[in-house]
Amino acid sequence: MFAPYEELLSALAEEVGLEASSLISSQEIVIDDLPITLKLEGEGEQAEVRLCCRLGAPSQARWALTIRTMLQANHLWTGTGGATLGMESDTVSLSVRRLLSELDADRLAVVLAKTADIGLAWQDFITQDQSIPVLPEFFHGASSVRV
Repeated sequence: MFAPYEELLSALAEEVGLEASSLISSQEIVIDDLPITLKLEGEGEQAEVRLCCRLGAPSQARWALTIRTMLQANHLWTGTGGATLGMESDTVSLSVRRLLSELDADRLAVVLAKTADIGLAWQDFITQDQSIPVLPEFFHGASSVRV
């Protein structure tokens, strides 16, 4: 593991009251019951920290609405706060990338908290049973809040 990334995870663990060795080993943090996986990609100055959370699978009745809404939200990151919505099989995921060199424990904690807020709101939208033609109110101001 790249030493600066391990140092970042150790500092984050200390910041949020977790055991460093556990966070380094699992590379996952749970915020409000939403697991967020952290992963290092690349090396040196181009190394990035990727955050990813799986949000759930829409029902067949909501499939078309969910996909259309995700595409609209991903357009210029409107409704995602700079994150990207995608699919893994039938499960919607939310991903965020940041340069490792731009992060410290405080900044990563903020990014994680905002990712959780946006992810949980999307999770609610994706897993609802009724048909909702527009984004929830949360997303109307989300484009100005970059994770």
